[in-house]
Amino acid sequence: MSEAKVESIEAIANFKRALFKFAEAANAALTDAEADMGHVYRWLEHEQRVYWQNNVRKASELVTRCEDAVRQKRLYKDATGRVQSAVDEEKALAKAKRMKEHAEERLENVKRYTPRLQREIMLYKGQVTRFATFVAADIPAAAAKLDKMVDKLEAYTNLAAADASIAPSGVAQPPAEAPPDEIVSAEPLPPLPPEPKES
Repeated sequence: MSEAKVESIEAIANFKRALFKFAEAANAALTDAEADMGHVYRWLEHEQRVYWQNNVRKASELVTRCEDAVRQKRLYKDATGRVQSAVDEEKALAKAKRMKEHAEERLENVKRYTPRLQREIMLYKGQVTRFATFVAADIPAAAAKLDKMVDKLEAYTNLAAADASIAPSGVAQPPAEAPPDEIVSAEPLPPLPPEPKES
């Protein structure tokens, strides 16, 4: 049977609390990421598409008006009978055309990147599913195992403490050893030698 060296039951309980904090933070991050992706997709698909479609329409109308202004200047002569200068109108027309090109380019980008963003969102969701399952299922299962481990360890320590506090009955305790200077030998002492006689 394998043995484990457990030095602190409280450390196991702290680890379980840390697991739950991690799961809470991970769930919040996953929820925020999904909400952000949905917000960006809706912004691109709806708001930006409508915005640049309107800009293209307005710029097209402006180009038409500027072209009419240039044509009018070239068709009609002034009071002196000379052809009027259309320099200002041509500048306005060139500016309107640049605005239209810019709006058309942005609208084309929106149309190009909307399906690409949708595809990237689907790939992200596919890749993060395993992690989300781990957070939702594996972490609570691990926490339950840690709870059982703590319960068993606490029961074991309580049992060991109870066994140590109860002395076994009917068993004679060995006598305390006497200090070295009080030890008495069980063997008789040898007789003293006779005293020498005086001559």
